[in-house]
Amino acid sequence: MKTSMLGITATLWLTASIVVAQERPAAAISLDTYFQRNFGASAASDGQGALQLNSATAGEPSGESRGTVGSWSASTSAPAIFQRGTPYQSAQIEPVGRGVKPGTRTRRVAWQYAFLSSPPAGIHAYLCNYARCVGLSGASGSTTAFDGDDGWSYFSFAFVIDGRGALTPALQGSRSQVLVGYE
Repeated sequence: MKTSMLGITATLWLTASIVVAQERPAAAISLDTYFQRNFGASAASDGQGALQLNSATAGEPSGESRGTVGSWSASTSAPAIFQRGTPYQSAQIEPVGRGVKPGTRTRRVAWQYAFLSSPPAGIHAYLCNYARCVGLSGASGSTTAFDGDDGWSYFSFAFVIDGRGALTPALQGSRSQVLVGYE
């Protein structure tokens, strides 16, 4: 009797843990983590800024015609950048709205980011979710690179400027936004 009660208790605890875990969206990975996972430990600190990630799908229309059921939009501020060659990441952008929940799938993501002054040459911008970071083709656009990923996840912007040393004056971030279509 004691063993079966322990089994029932463990099953209930595991079930409760899974339910609690699904109540929060998946966190966006950091650019450093993405580089280390996919390109090796030294990739983010090679002194030349960021790697050029394949962003061929950024801004490209999807080959499939899928409809979206809904969309959500939220914003944050781009980070202030003080050093060349160092990745900086924005605060995470949480999905909002009643329709987006576990089990939804991301389809198209539009983005827009801004700084208070013109960014210097050699800036690389990325949009990250829980699974990947995608190189952005400009300060605004859209991509299907996240197509099929869990729609219930955070996004964040990441930036790095080629070179090493202090960036004088520092580049101050401004409003950055994502619009996520999902089904």
